[in-house]
Amino acid sequence: MFSFDGYRIDEITFSPEIVQVQLRLDKRKRLRCPDCKGKVRSEISEPRMARDMPFGPAVYALIMYPAIRIRCSHCRQQAWLSPPEIDPRRRVTLRLLRYAALLARDLPNTKAAALLGVGDTWLRNWDKAVLAEHLPKPDLDNIQFLMVDEKAIGKGHDYVAVVLNGESGELLHCHEGRKKESLKAFFDKLTDEQKACIQGVCVDRLGAYVSCIEEELPGAEIAFDKFHLVKNFNAVVDKIRREEWNKARADKDDKNAKLIKGQRYNLLRWPENNTDRQQARLDELLIMNEPLNKVYVLVEDFRDMLSQNHVGHAKNYLKLWIETAISSGIKAVVKFAKSLEKVSDKIINAVRLDLSNGRMEGFNNLFARLIHRGCGYSDNDYLYLKLRQASLPDKLKVPALQK
Repeated sequence: MFSFDGYRIDEITFSPEIVQVQLRLDKRKRLRCPDCKGKVRSEISEPRMARDMPFGPAVYALIMYPAIRIRCSHCRQQAWLSPPEIDPRRRVTLRLLRYAALLARDLPNTKAAALLGVGDTWLRNWDKAVLAEHLPKPDLDNIQFLMVDEKAIGKGHDYVAVVLNGESGELLHCHEGRKKESLKAFFDKLTDEQKACIQGVCVDRLGAYVSCIEEELPGAEIAFDKFHLVKNFNAVVDKIRREEWNKARADKDDKNAKLIKGQRYNLLRWPENNTDRQQARLDELLIMNEPLNKVYVLVEDFRDMLSQNHVGHAKNYLKLWIETAISSGIKAVVKFAKSLEKVSDKIINAVRLDLSNGRMEGFNNLFARLIHRGCGYSDNDYLYLKLRQASLPDKLKVPALQK
């Protein structure tokens, strides 16, 4: 239970909340220099204390040990020697650090800290130290597809740029900011050979990253993320709904204004997900309001177009949808359709390269849960480590908890 190399147990004291283990130096083992491994003698002995894992009902297990200051006559090195099972800087055992990281992986930091009887800040620092040392570094060789997005990490709308491996979903990069430089920091890590392996990148149409990708990866194809395309058009639909509501109020058409109000999610939701009452209200609205009826049909057609799996069908659907949207005569829809017409090749690339947004959506859910569970993160380096840990397969998360 309390085996420490070079030390022997002198005494163990139990109380309801505290276990105290007193160690003494094992004189059968010769002291050695940590650098040259030569034999040394002790100069000064100083009593120190370290925290260990909870023991039975006792939350606090304290290890009392003598730290030895030595001076090596061979390499002239002067150092303090402590049991190798104890982290001398944090004054805790290595197994407590690993146990804290295990708890922090599956519990909110506040609850994990309460179980160990420490403060939140201590637990975050311990968890960060273990992850930084033990998580495997990203393998940047032979990556064929990337997924790029930006995520909000706080109420102040602080953002980070994230890059995922498009095939495995592994987090490769997380950098503060949402500008071009945030993504360029990832490409600066890559060699020319690693860049040449990348065949395609899935990215948001409205982000600031397209120009950076074109500069850094001239041989890769850019595909616009389907989820963000639907989200962009949903914003257009909601804008039209608000305009129609304001128009009805200006015309003092209370009946129409009341019918439009509260219909946002009925217009954007999949029809099969509406309740009978929601669908009845929506049907009444579509009969009374022609512009919203037109955009509602376009919403369904837009989703069908993006769900095509054959390149030829996708091209024909996209061309037909753009023509229909432009002929609708609705200003916001026409503007959106013409913007898609200019980048239609990048929309079709998502079908050609079979770049689904499924992995990114899975990561989005993971990201949101992690931010909520951690009540936000002020340390972006720690956030990156937590996100990377969560994005890895279980077998690669385990080494952080082993000796």
